[in-house]
Amino acid sequence: MTNKKPKNTVYTLLGKIGDVLLFPIVIVALSVSLLIMFQAKSDTIPSVFGVSIVRILSGSMENSGFNIGDNVIIKKTDTNTLWKGDIIAFFQKDDPADKGRVLTELEYVNDEPNITKPIPENRLTLEDLQGKGMRVVFHEIINVYYDETGTRFFETKGSSNDSADGVKVRADFVIGKYVNTPTWFRGAVKWLASPVGMVVCVCIPLGILVIFQSLALIEQINFMYVEKKLMKGEMHWQDREAKRLIQTGDMEEICKIVYFSKVDEDEREELAESLWVFKNKLSKKQKLYKQNVEESIEILEDKGKKEYFLFWKNHLKWKWNIKYIDEELTYLIYNEKVKTNS
Repeated sequence: MTNKKPKNTVYTLLGKIGDVLLFPIVIVALSVSLLIMFQAKSDTIPSVFGVSIVRILSGSMENSGFNIGDNVIIKKTDTNTLWKGDIIAFFQKDDPADKGRVLTELEYVNDEPNITKPIPENRLTLEDLQGKGMRVVFHEIINVYYDETGTRFFETKGSSNDSADGVKVRADFVIGKYVNTPTWFRGAVKWLASPVGMVVCVCIPLGILVIFQSLALIEQINFMYVEKKLMKGEMHWQDREAKRLIQTGDMEEICKIVYFSKVDEDEREELAESLWVFKNKLSKKQKLYKQNVEESIEILEDKGKKEYFLFWKNHLKWKWNIKYIDEELTYLIYNEKVKTNS
């Protein structure tokens, strides 16, 4: 047994590179795809841990530095803490359940409203408005009010507009408060959602990933073919393709066990050094397996193939491996009978 590190072929290295790239590429691809999907539906704002991305659909906030197509971050917040100057994203809806309400302006953010009526049971909720074709509005709060139920309402205005919005926003319809979003982030998200960004950040990386994984798959299929030829005696372990398989450490363990019994005795020592390569530091399970390999080699030398395979049959767990061993034992027993009868 040796402690050399198995070698990697170009194909397996490409496969490993693909494995490393797989997770970040998939995350970026999903993120960009979801972003595009969400932007296509401006009436639905999904939230992850209370954070959402809203796309600016009009120029009503250009005086505040927000341009059409920008993507900004909003965070779900306690509407009782919202005050003048805060920028919010909301659905602009005048709920029929609020008909006849009387609004009183709050002087301070912590003012306690005077409650004289219960909240109507038929009031709409934010969930009722999601996906109903209502556009998300992104404006600044200029005044805060409350009605007889103690519910807050916000008067909003686009910084580029001449007048306030015609409908006061009930607190229930606020999606979230604007979180300072750097200009570079807005531009980056906008670019990612563009056709060029989609191709550069999703299509090309995924294409490269597919190529890497395909090459690794081709390598594995080729190794399976080489294993079959070895087991049938159609290839020698020192042939170029066989040595490449053995050096990578990708040969199936059951194939190692069976093929080792088939080579000439004078080749076994050298073959064992190539087939079974162990690291310097082994786990308890790996130490046990190394011990089994060493013991099986001694049994093969001292007692023959039948005892060798019986040993492995008692130490292998997978049914497929045991089945493979049984086939070898059946073949040996049959040959013994043939020799005896002849």
